[in-house]
Amino acid sequence: MKSFDAVKTMRDIRAQLSERYREDAKRQTDDLRRIREKYNMYSSQPTVEQPKVAENEAKYGDTDSQPGKAD
Repeated sequence: MKSFDAVKTMRDIRAQLSERYREDAKRQTDDLRRIREKYNMYSSQPTVEQPKVAENEAKYGDTDSQPGKAD
């Protein structure tokens, strides 16, 4: 009896899906939407506010919490 090879199975599934979505990119969006509806999952849109510190880093490039930086 041959043992089950989970890694090979996952590679095969990934290759099949990759080929399917390469042919028609809209299929992936449709598939994901149906999966979210079926399992009542949340949207992929972020719902958590970005902390103010992160906004300042984006504006100014760094923060004063870097090691070795003089106050």
